[in-house]
Amino acid sequence: MKKIHDFQNFLINLVGTKPVSVFASIICAVLIWFSISVTVYQTTHVTFYNIPVVIDLTDTPAGANGLSAISCDVETVTVELEGNRAQIGRLTQEDLKANIITSDVATIGEFSFEISIEADKNISFISTISPGYATVKLDRIETRTYDVTASIPNVHATSGHAMRKSDITFEPAQIEITGPSTQLDTIERIEAYSEKSLEIDSLYSLYTDEIKLYTTEGAVMDTDGLEIPSTNFKITIPVLTQKELKLAYKIRNAPSNFDLNWLQEHLHLSEETITLASQTSTAFAEREDWDLGIIKLDDIGLNYEHDFPVELSEEFINQSGLQQVKLTLDNQELASREFQVNNSNISVINAPKDFDITVITRNLPVTVMGTEQDLDNLNTQDISVTIDLLNYTITQNTSFSTDDVAISFYGDTTRLWAVGNYTVALDCVEKEKETTATTTATTVTTSSKTSE
Repeated sequence: MKKIHDFQNFLINLVGTKPVSVFASIICAVLIWFSISVTVYQTTHVTFYNIPVVIDLTDTPAGANGLSAISCDVETVTVELEGNRAQIGRLTQEDLKANIITSDVATIGEFSFEISIEADKNISFISTISPGYATVKLDRIETRTYDVTASIPNVHATSGHAMRKSDITFEPAQIEITGPSTQLDTIERIEAYSEKSLEIDSLYSLYTDEIKLYTTEGAVMDTDGLEIPSTNFKITIPVLTQKELKLAYKIRNAPSNFDLNWLQEHLHLSEETITLASQTSTAFAEREDWDLGIIKLDDIGLNYEHDFPVELSEEFINQSGLQQVKLTLDNQELASREFQVNNSNISVINAPKDFDITVITRNLPVTVMGTEQDLDNLNTQDISVTIDLLNYTITQNTSFSTDDVAISFYGDTTRLWAVGNYTVALDCVEKEKETTATTTATTVTTSSKTSE
């Protein structure tokens, strides 16, 4: 009992000390302030930072139209709440959610939407949100299939070989990409890309998993927002044998002693060479030139021009892209002159043995090409016209035409030639047998040529 009495006296003496009195006063003041605040000041303000913004299109016109939120320029907001002190005081940051109000928007585009605050607990409050609006891009997510091409800038064929981009194959040849429809619309082409450096002379395959997307303007696309599957592409590169060939042509109907080399110095092709390629490695083994075709000497006049179409068999590929080559005559040192050839200089060979052939034409005008000097030295008697009937059959009352006419020149005239087409009339008389001979007059239309 004495000990209890002593402890009571100790407490009484302790309360009477100054430090204890101060501490007790503070506690009483806090209690009084809290009581007044709760009963008099029931409304308070609370600020929350970094509240995540949520976009939910469920049960909205945009969601019903298959749209998705592609981007939003606001990720978090700051919220100041005003409400009942007792209720607001129970809220934590995790209880709050910032929502985008998409209203009745249901089309693709970029829109400014209001942001609202929602509390998980049933608490009433007034909110101030910063920022109060967000710009949201709505679009439809689609998956599309695109063709793939190759980009191998550092792969080259060795000398004498070539590659054609159109011959390069891919596995796979297509790729599926998922993303916003407006972004997919801007894809112009897709390249499987490899930086590998190579020089190849035969079929080669390389592998790459790098791709590049290009816009219609040719710019490399930003692939953010696109789902592109990781793909290992096999690029197969065929190699062609390639050679540059000299373009050539042949001249027909030239006399045996005619100086073709001299004439060809005056004939000029618009292109001297053509580059061809072939998948056959031996295609050019014994070939140094490419024959464009044949021209006739008697067609070459003072203003001569001729277009050779470039025609290739399936074995060859036209790397130069030439479609035709023009041949023209340089006539600066040349001239033409007309000579009247007497029928004494017109002869017929290989006539049928059952007919006597007589030349009716008395005078034949012949146009001759050459240098001025050679033309000055040419006489009419130096011109010979020969009609060859070897390939023709003459019957009674039959008329025919032929181009088997050769015009040649006597003497040292290796740089003269006749130009044009001519008509020669022949009298064909069947030789007498047991009956009276029948005479048939025949006109022969000829064009000048010389024996090859």
